[in-house]
Amino acid sequence: MKKENFINIHRPDWDKLSILTEKIQKKGFKSLDSQEVKDFLHLFQLTSHNLSYSKTHYGSCELTNYLNSLIGRSHNYIYSVKRSSLKELLQYFTRKFPALLKEHRKMILISTFVFFLGFIISFLMVYSDKSSASYFLPAEYVDAMSQDLGSGADWNAPMMSSFIMLNNITVSFKAFVFGITLGIGTIYVLFMNGTLLGSLAALVFLQNNNLNFWSLILPHGIIELTAIFIAGGAGLLIGKSIINPGELKRKDSIIKGCIQGASLLGGVCFLLVIAGIIEGFFTPLRISPETKLLFALMTAVILGLYFLLPHLKKQKKLRVEN
Repeated sequence: MKKENFINIHRPDWDKLSILTEKIQKKGFKSLDSQEVKDFLHLFQLTSHNLSYSKTHYGSCELTNYLNSLIGRSHNYIYSVKRSSLKELLQYFTRKFPALLKEHRKMILISTFVFFLGFIISFLMVYSDKSSASYFLPAEYVDAMSQDLGSGADWNAPMMSSFIMLNNITVSFKAFVFGITLGIGTIYVLFMNGTLLGSLAALVFLQNNNLNFWSLILPHGIIELTAIFIAGGAGLLIGKSIINPGELKRKDSIIKGCIQGASLLGGVCFLLVIAGIIEGFFTPLRISPETKLLFALMTAVILGLYFLLPHLKKQKKLRVEN
């Protein structure tokens, strides 16, 4: 390729890389938004290939020297961009995720309502007729609980706890993915999971073993259930984007809904990891049920404060401005 044509084709990319580099030099890396960061990394890589091409085909010339200088200036900031990924992750969990929860709280509340509707219905059904538990729970778990009810023996805590944890993780991702079914699949998953926990709670209530049951479930269960509600809200966002695109084209609305929903999944995964750690290291401890329930209460308070972060920051900002 002639040098003139090569320059004409790639000059816009070099100019843009030069502008971004100068912006970082003058205002710091924080001055770039997320798209500019991606552009900077992409243009640096592209210009590096251009430099290699220029050295090979045009030798040591003014163009090669210019590209070499541009790459040299940009290279100084590449590692600061890479180091910032950890900072961005920290910002996601301390700022962006709580803000997203506030923004999409309506869908998350609907998700929570559907779950507890299933919980209440199944609890009342099983409480009034124990045999109806088979509608909601796998047969082996109903049989195990029935034997415990008859003999007065302790229920199989590890089996039940592991079953609930695995189920909640599966439900979280199903609740999100099934949003593509106009949200109907998400509602079904939430409702049925609510009925599962409600029927199990009713069996335990009839056994008069409530304290032990909730002390094994709630320490990690509060966080797991919160993750399910958020994942359900994310799924409902997708369903809403399909049903009601508003002023957008349906295709664009679906893309927007999927992006909004997926933006919540990072926080869902984080909550599930924390719940898993509690399940693995705290729940098995041989301490009193009261202590475990107190710990569960602490997790609820911490979650509540975490969700209030955007409101607290807004109030602080208003006080500063006044």
